[in-house]
Amino acid sequence: QVFSESRIVEYNVTEKEISPGNKEILIDNKQYYKFLGKDIHMISLIKLYTEGGKVVRHEDCWDKKPLRNRETVKVPLVGRMIEVSRRASMLLTHALMGFGKDPSM
Repeated sequence: QVFSESRIVEYNVTEKEISPGNKEILIDNKQYYKFLGKDIHMISLIKLYTEGGKVVRHEDCWDKKPLRNRETVKVPLVGRMIEVSRRASMLLTHALMGFGKDPSM
């Protein structure tokens, strides 16, 4: 267990119709974590884009700012390296968690 305590303190969900059948769903939330005895408060914004009821794009914004990538940094190669390390971290997390398998009922 990484965090001794974690919870979502507050959240708000907003749905916007971009065009018929296409929506943008914004999830604005405030989270609280306790890590090594320290209190951490994080504000995040999750953007989900849907087409025909299916999520086709997902963006995370920490402190309501886009994550650094090849489009948001000055040197695209550095941004690409950040993306690769983030993807590797995600794959490692999935491997440690059993690849996101739902528990058997």
